[in-house]
Amino acid sequence: MSNMKRWLREMGIPSSQLAVQTNQSRSSITQKLNRKTEWQRRDCLRIRELYGLSSDFIQDLIPYEMEFPSGKPRGGDASLSSLCGRAAR
Repeated sequence: MSNMKRWLREMGIPSSQLAVQTNQSRSSITQKLNRKTEWQRRDCLRIRELYGLSSDFIQDLIPYEMEFPSGKPRGGDASLSSLCGRAAR
């Protein structure tokens, strides 16, 4: 499973939400999450802006556990709420 697919699942973020936030189709995001298509530079920049994730993490260049040593994303739902609020502005 790709880092982003796992991260989205653990954060409870649907791929359709990421598609809207990155101005892409849901199928394009699904292909990227399933490693059928490469993440583009603009994708990485936008996801970093929204969620603070590194491009190395997004592109599976580092293991999930390197970004999240405990195996879980930092902050949980409270962190997600603040990030989603920032993204909506």
